[in-house]
Amino acid sequence: MTEITDTPAFEVINTRRLSFSPAQVFQAFKDPEQLQIWWGPEGFTNRFETFDLRVGGSWLFTMINENDREFPIVKEFIEVTPQRIIMKHIQPMHDFVMTITFQPGPDETTDLTWIMDFAPGQDDGLATFLHAANEQNFDRLEAHLNSL
Repeated sequence: MTEITDTPAFEVINTRRLSFSPAQVFQAFKDPEQLQIWWGPEGFTNRFETFDLRVGGSWLFTMINENDREFPIVKEFIEVTPQRIIMKHIQPMHDFVMTITFQPGPDETTDLTWIMDFAPGQDDGLATFLHAANEQNFDRLEAHLNSL
């Protein structure tokens, strides 16, 4: 549990319109074989241990950067629908809830939004880095969907 400090909570918000239907974008997240390909910023790969996409389910995986440094990740799914996924990041170094929405846009497009709500006391100096990393993640998702 995060200790309460004078550092306020903060959010990181990324949005992108993708030229794919909400069902296609949701499927790229729902299918662990696809997700493993595109999840994470540029230069990262993933090794999934558990991906149980249901309310109360866990997602346990390791992200590996270009220098082979490993980052074990634990998430728990709070809400799962084709329109929205909410998950809790369960680790002391980053205390946040992430909401992913898949909203229909014009002409079979999707407005994909990621909101990372950080608990008070977290290092808000990460916000700029995380915003850029999420944009790289969107780039990887878009490239993956274009390759299908």
